[in-house]
Amino acid sequence: MFNLPAGGRVASLLLLSLAATAPAHAATVLFGGATTNVASVVRSADDITLTVTAHTFTAVPNTLTSLSQLVGNALVSVTAPGIGVAGGASAPQVDTNQVKNREALLVTANKSVSISGLKLSYIDANDTLQIFGVNADGSLTSLGFDGTIANGLGGAASFVNSSANSGTTVLTFLNETAAFTQFLFTTRVGGEANYLGQVGQGYRIDSITANGAVPEPATWAMLITGFGLIGAAARRRRAVEA
Repeated sequence: MFNLPAGGRVASLLLLSLAATAPAHAATVLFGGATTNVASVVRSADDITLTVTAHTFTAVPNTLTSLSQLVGNALVSVTAPGIGVAGGASAPQVDTNQVKNREALLVTANKSVSISGLKLSYIDANDTLQIFGVNADGSLTSLGFDGTIANGLGGAASFVNSSANSGTTVLTFLNETAAFTQFLFTTRVGGEANYLGQVGQGYRIDSITANGAVPEPATWAMLITGFGLIGAAARRRRAVEA
C-alpha cells in the first residue's frame, strides 16, 4: 500500500474537505440579446456557465415529478428582455397557456450551484413561477418558490407592471435554493384561468444569480501549507536515503 508522508495526508484531507467548507460565490448570468430562436443558449459569468434548453408538455400534468414528462423539445426564444420558449399564440415566454401545452426552460450548470436571485420580464400580475431541482435520476424536487410572481414567492421582490406583458420583477430569495446541476423553470398549474382555458401565464428570464462554492483565502493558505509539508517530508526522506 502506498503511504503518504504526514504532509501529504494533511494536504489530502484539506482537498477532500475543500468543497464542504467553501463559501458560496455569487455570479449573475445575463440572458437575452438580439432576437433569434435557437436550440440552446449558453451564458457565463465568472466561473459559472449555464446552458438553457426549451421544452413543452403536450399533456398538462397536474403534478410534475420527473424530466420524463418533458415530451417535446422547443426552441429558446432570445429577445432583449430575456429568454422564453418560442412559438405559441402569445409573446414567447414560459407559459401554461399555449393551446393546452405547458412550457419549461431546463437550465444546466457546469457545476453544482444554488440560486439566490432572478430577474424576470414580460410578466403580468397573475403570472406564476415554479422552480424544480433535477436529481441525478431525473426526478424533480420542488424548491418551494411556486406561486404568483408579483407576490415575491416567499422572498423579497420589487414588482413593476406598467402594462400587459411589460412588467419586470427582481426576486431575491430569503434563502437560496438547494444546490443542483440542473433546474427546471416552468409555471404553476392551478392558477388563474385566463387564456384558452389554461392557467398560469408566463415570463421571460432576464438573469439568474447562481452561487457556486469557492475556497476561502484561509483554506487556500492551509492547503499551501500542506503542500509545503509534502515538500519538506520529501526532502527529509531524500536526506535519510543519502
